[in-house]
Amino acid sequence: MDSLPPQGILLLQILQEAGDRVLPRCGSAATMAIKADDSIVTASDLEAEVILLQGLRTHFPGEPIVSEECGGQRGGKVWWVVDPIDGTSSFSEGLAHWGPTVGRVVDGKIERGGLYLPRLKESYYAENGRAWLNGLPLPPLSAERSAKVLYLPSRFHRYCVLDYRGKGRCLGGTAAHLAGIARGAASGAIVAPGWSLWDTAAGLALIEAVGGVAVRYPEGVPLQPVEDEGCTFLAGLPELVEDFVKHQRVNVRLAGGSYAGS
Repeated sequence: MDSLPPQGILLLQILQEAGDRVLPRCGSAATMAIKADDSIVTASDLEAEVILLQGLRTHFPGEPIVSEECGGQRGGKVWWVVDPIDGTSSFSEGLAHWGPTVGRVVDGKIERGGLYLPRLKESYYAENGRAWLNGLPLPPLSAERSAKVLYLPSRFHRYCVLDYRGKGRCLGGTAAHLAGIARGAASGAIVAPGWSLWDTAAGLALIEAVGGVAVRYPEGVPLQPVEDEGCTFLAGLPELVEDFVKHQRVNVRLAGGSYAGS
């Protein structure tokens, strides 16, 4: 049995403390504000962020942290990215697919990441090509065990036409979408332009660990998360990604605009 490494246990404990602290306020839009990019922030985002930052600074002293709400200086050999609640809209609406997520970048690559979904009690962790869900190793992706589902941005329908025989869904946060692929709940996900590394680091680490791929879309070039931050990408089963790139199964029907956001 490939057991969860000690640092993974520690990181998930920090994530669980942050997520469980704000869980009682799920479904409340109290003290909600609109940021410059039209995304929302709540007092719960800020409270969860404090817990995450304190935990990382205590157990990984001296390693720089870049957080969605508090900012920070990125770059260098080792640094962290933090999203206190990925899927804040889902959180404020009382839905399930939201939670705190963190990732550690080493030499420009995502070395590890964790995600906790408090309402579902699901804890995901990936490190150096291995992945776990609730402490159990995740098996490699396969078409046989992956649901014929494609996760989509919430505003996708306004700007794009999809040629796909399976189902399309938007559950909430980007991190939850990517984690869902890793556990076989979907075959792939389209991530809209405008994302930040804190949205995707843990999810991309999970997908890579179970044999999935991520490419810039529609180009089909392998995604480099740090360098390509904010570019539209497609992630999932290698055969699905190859098919989408070859047949260009997503067509933009309106010029301009953005279908980002959850």
